[in-house]
Amino acid sequence: MKARQDVWIINGKHFTSRLLHCFGNVNDHISHESAINFIKHSETDFLTIYTQGNLDTISGLDDFPIGYSGLFFKDLKNFFHDKEYTILVNTNHALTVKDAVKRAEIGFKYSKSKFIKLEVLNHQFTKPINRKVIEASKILLERSFIVMPLINANLSDAKKLEKMGCSAIRVMMSDIGSKKGLINKELFANICSSVRVPIIAEGGLSGPEDAYNAMIAGASAVLTNKALFCYKNPLLLIESLKKSISAGRQAFICNQKRKK
Repeated sequence: MKARQDVWIINGKHFTSRLLHCFGNVNDHISHESAINFIKHSETDFLTIYTQGNLDTISGLDDFPIGYSGLFFKDLKNFFHDKEYTILVNTNHALTVKDAVKRAEIGFKYSKSKFIKLEVLNHQFTKPINRKVIEASKILLERSFIVMPLINANLSDAKKLEKMGCSAIRVMMSDIGSKKGLINKELFANICSSVRVPIIAEGGLSGPEDAYNAMIAGASAVLTNKALFCYKNPLLLIESLKKSISAGRQAFICNQKRKK
């Protein structure tokens, strides 16, 4: 008998890959070939478009940056014909609720994707401001967006966002770019077990061990960015991340069955 595929679900849509990734920080431009290889090797189901810069210059989906890679959607779209990717509109580097909502709406206008990778960050761009994220989530949910907010690990806030109607919640393991991994595993596991929507682990990932720790604690998926640019062989890191995520997921399932 064929094994049942282990999928996870956001707003009724099924996904098989549990690895999400972006494309670099401000100074981490990458080649066209590298970006394609990242996407192919990761086997991700998601493609994130960024909304930094002057949004008034955008006239279509082709004009959206793909991370900070120096590449745009038009540079990569011809390589996507063999697979359907879910486009995530990233409100990256938004500092205010108003700015985050504006970016989400402009992203939807041109991409037609209602999946919003919502963040409202502090001025150092190292962590989200939970109260602002909650406020922006409320506005976007009222406008029928599929909201995937990024928050610092806080059980009360996670429950509040779930109750509001967020389809997935991205929870910080540690500060963005800190490479400190999952600082408070007990709190993270408590969040994962206390809410019913998928929890995506994000922030501070330094290597495969952090992905494993997040998955065994109950995360549905892991998102990485800067770590891809800290290794001499990022494609090897991607392969390691996939294996760590799979192993962590299997260990989590085994632990759940053992407790019954």
